[in-house]
Amino acid sequence: MTAIGSGYWRDPLVTRMAKELLAGNADELADRAAEAMFAEIDRYQALNAQQRADVRENIAHVGRGLLTSLANGDPIRTDPVQLGVRLRAAQGMSLGDLLHAHRIGLRIIWDAIIERASADSDIPADEMARAVSSVWSVVDVFSTAVTDAYQDTLVDLARHDERQRLALLDSLIDNRIADWSTLGGTTQALGLHERGSFLCVAADLTDDGSALNRALRRLGMRSVWRPRTDDQVGIASAPARTDIAHVVEALTAVATGRVGVSPWYARLFDTAAALRMAGSARTSLPVGTRGAAALDTNPVGVLVAAAPEIGAHVADSVLAPLLAQPDHEQLLVFLAARLDTKGSTGDVADRLYCHRNTVRNRLDRIEKLTGRSFERPADVAALFAALSAQRLRDRP
Repeated sequence: MTAIGSGYWRDPLVTRMAKELLAGNADELADRAAEAMFAEIDRYQALNAQQRADVRENIAHVGRGLLTSLANGDPIRTDPVQLGVRLRAAQGMSLGDLLHAHRIGLRIIWDAIIERASADSDIPADEMARAVSSVWSVVDVFSTAVTDAYQDTLVDLARHDERQRLALLDSLIDNRIADWSTLGGTTQALGLHERGSFLCVAADLTDDGSALNRALRRLGMRSVWRPRTDDQVGIASAPARTDIAHVVEALTAVATGRVGVSPWYARLFDTAAALRMAGSARTSLPVGTRGAAALDTNPVGVLVAAAPEIGAHVADSVLAPLLAQPDHEQLLVFLAARLDTKGSTGDVADRLYCHRNTVRNRLDRIEKLTGRSFERPADVAALFAALSAQRLRDRP
């Protein structure tokens, strides 16, 4: 229970006037205060009949409590004030409106006290001055109580909204569709577009989720994020689909770790499957690298990452003779350059800053060691898959 010390208003004049008001027209004061609030404050004008009745009841409760405290010299209790503030804040009232409302209520009460006191010509001017000064003491007390209750309510509402948001996210991530329905899940509750398409993002914990969110927002997308034990995941929405390559490029620009992106999908209930694809895209990048990848932009790498045991076997079976060479790291560099370029000797030479004859010699050795030809698409695919798997094994 909250109470404020009574030292400011142990004033004989205030005490006598408060007692007279309690014995007379306290209910009339509550009616006047309510009418003034409904007339002066737009948000109060919009209240329905039941809400107006609740406001009137709270005003009467607060007013009687204040007059009783003043009449008895007791500490002023702010519990009724804070109870009403919490209720109105939860209904969307602003702090300014609530402070305005309580100033109206105090104005009505103090006008009545001063009016009653002024009718007595025997009251000295200094007593009247003390009575008026006590008005500001009570205004300060109530303003503090209103502000504190409002801020506490906003914090509580934010915590509730955050818990609700995380619960909805978890239901999608874990494919618990029944929980989503029970919680009344909507795209709006997650802050996503009501209509459009979705994609999932899986990022290392080292990545700044807010930076990723801003990068997506610059593409006209909205996203909501959930940190987990080993990564952080996001669901993003857009009114219209943009090229996944553009999404990968935007996220690569701000990534500080590995980021995986799923393909677009139309139904929010397909989030769990999309998230698995985003996770595979993320793990297709070696640990310690910085950048983004997607199934659409690196299908072989993602497939290898999704089946690491198979990938390791492919790397061993295709590259074993090459990996046994003392200069195998150099050979892998030439192999990567050959696969990452258009394939001509000149392109590889330009990439590695070496002579074309050197390139021809290294590529010939790779073909002989692996038994694969760069002229056969199936062999090139096998070499690419094996190299992708080896890249994942090369870094912890």
